[in-house]
Amino acid sequence: MNDRSAPDHTDPDHTDPGLTDPGQTDPTEARLTAELAALADAPAPAARMDTAWALRAGRSRLRRRRLGVLGAVAAVALGATLLSATLPGGHPGRGAAAPAASPTGAPNSLPPLGPDTGRSPLPVGASFGWLPGGFDGATYTVGFSGQPTAFQAKAFGPKQTGPDALAFNRQLIFLTLFAPGEVPTVGKAATGQQLYRVDAAPVHGKPAYWVGTGPDNPAGLGLDRDLRWQTADGRWAELHGSYMSDADDVLNKLHRVAEGVNVAPQAVPLPFKIHDVPAGFTPSGASFSYGAEASSGYPWSASVNYNSGSDQIAISVQPDVPPAAGWDNPPLPGATRQQQPTCVVASALKLCATSFRGEAPFASVGGFAGWLGHFTPLGTDPAAWTTEVLG
Repeated sequence: MNDRSAPDHTDPDHTDPGLTDPGQTDPTEARLTAELAALADAPAPAARMDTAWALRAGRSRLRRRRLGVLGAVAAVALGATLLSATLPGGHPGRGAAAPAASPTGAPNSLPPLGPDTGRSPLPVGASFGWLPGGFDGATYTVGFSGQPTAFQAKAFGPKQTGPDALAFNRQLIFLTLFAPGEVPTVGKAATGQQLYRVDAAPVHGKPAYWVGTGPDNPAGLGLDRDLRWQTADGRWAELHGSYMSDADDVLNKLHRVAEGVNVAPQAVPLPFKIHDVPAGFTPSGASFSYGAEASSGYPWSASVNYNSGSDQIAISVQPDVPPAAGWDNPPLPGATRQQQPTCVVASALKLCATSFRGEAPFASVGGFAGWLGHFTPLGTDPAAWTTEVLG
């Protein structure tokens, strides 16, 4: 059993299931090197700056932009203008009272999830309900870090606050659902620091605890906070908050988010259907994203990835509109011609296909254009989208 007390599975670098190519240099290296060099040349930060998380967030943003250029964005998202509320005083640590009950359903601004009938590439085992004010984007993802069936959700909040805040850091909340029978453990962080189980107020009457840095300290490393609880069906779930200051009552907020999480088999409605997938190709990830930060500047985006041996093809779908200001996604240094996507526009949607290995490996199935022919676009009206995606 893996020890999931370290934050690797909630690292922003590891939540985008985009293309992977072990034999080729990542085209973002030149830009990342320049970004990190600029950071190194900047004035020395205050002592309280969480430098490690800052670097990882920078890589995460670069990676999201790279995936947008390649047409392989695979972070899954649903979100919009979310409810805000005044939280009770105190925090749900050892012996504290549980926060007030949160709404039973998701905010009206969240597109509804649908039934999981086994014909969706994007089934989700848990979904956000209540989220703090200012969280205006979210992702639901299946398939990341080399795990085709791994599930995670991520909500995007306001920018980090405080004297040491960096301009590109946003508050983040990750939601992970453990596999049936898997019991998370508390050991050491990736830094080697011992972590501790610190009792939290129950979530819907079920056991809950913080992964803290001391026997009586529910706070995690830096600006990280981790809350785990047992769900009604016996599985364990985890919320991981990043860049959320204790001055913002982060412990109460995360506990209330946990109270609103819905654990049930569902699927994300998608704006397309897929039919007659070529033989030998298997799905390796899917996503839906809502909000500019989650969708690389677009109102929303969706994607699916397929593998065939060492070849991987990614198809992204988004509305055929320009990205928001600041998200123009210019070509990246080192990107080759075959890494640029092939795109078509239909039903007000832009569908793009790409692969790190170029189009040649897919010649027998019609190349990128042939692959896009297996997609039926359903338009931009969410009422027409479906969970019955796979034909």
